Amino acid sequence: MSEIVRAESLWRIYKLDEVEVPALQGVHLSVEKGDFSAIVGPSGSGKSTLLHLLGCLDRPTKGKVIFAGEDVSKAGDARLTNIRARRVGFVFQTFNLMPTLSAKDNVA
Repeated sequence: MSEIVRAESLWRIYKLDEVEVPALQGVHLSVEKGDFSAIVGPSGSGKSTLLHLLGCLDRPTKGKVIFAGEDVSKAGDARLTNIRARRVGFVFQTFNLMPTLSAKDNVA
């Protein structure tokens, strides 16, 4: 099988004023083509942070994200936008639907 995405020693630290809050600490993960994976854990355990990094919505503080063989950890905004537009699909918890539009128009 071929690897789709890999996390290598992935860290994401958020700064709140002078306080550093680690959301991920040294995560390693590999997802192969055809794999079915679930990320589970309590609220605040870093699930969404990990998905944002793997889906090219954010960049790690330390470590690497390898997406389809390309290290995207330090990729620029234009490259990440291109990957998201052409290679990644998202289903968000909050759908951000426009209440004045029909379901069909919201999807479009």
